[in-house]
Amino acid sequence: MKIVLHAHLLLWPAVCGFTSENSSRSSSDLARPTSSGTATSAEDALALLSEAKALRQEASMLQEQLNREKEERIRKEREKVDNLIDLLLFHGMNPESNTSEESKQQLLHTEEQVAQLLISKRMSFDMVNQCFDRIVEQANRPQSIDSCSPLLSLLLDAACQVDCIERKENPNKRWNGRVERDLRKKLFVLGYGIRIEDVQKKDAIRSITGEKDYF
Repeated sequence: MKIVLHAHLLLWPAVCGFTSENSSRSSSDLARPTSSGTATSAEDALALLSEAKALRQEASMLQEQLNREKEERIRKEREKVDNLIDLLLFHGMNPESNTSEESKQQLLHTEEQVAQLLISKRMSFDMVNQCFDRIVEQANRPQSIDSCSPLLSLLLDAACQVDCIERKENPNKRWNGRVERDLRKKLFVLGYGIRIEDVQKKDAIRSITGEKDYF
């Protein structure tokens, strides 16, 4: 009986096909990642990189389009203001002609003519202010109260005439009656290299935040 039991014990591992070596090998096989899993992870990473690159290219193209549209909008706005300046300050001007600055001086409207156009064309402060800014932008020197271009001087003098008209007697209801005063103030601070819009913007921010200057 003992001999039979001993033989069964010896034969049992062979019957089960399981040894300590097989046990360790099976554990290591479970711990080791498969080659197919590694390949899938690499493919996913490459796909994400490709998608990110495509998104960056799309964003770059969209930004370029926005920049072009902005430049075109600015160009059209400048062209519109240039035509308005020609209409107000010069007579017989063709927007397409390349009239020299010297010739333009000879074609200037009178102060009274400009004032009448400011009324008949129903000009507002914002429209006159755009003309003011464009003239300053195109000037070859800094502008100030003591030294400004003839175009600015003509525009402001004509605006003063319209300001002096009683509001109820002025057919142009867009006119606020303070155009010349506000633009003279703007020209004054320009003489010190200050843009009044920057000052107004800073004042608006201070009114909200309560920030104060400390000297």
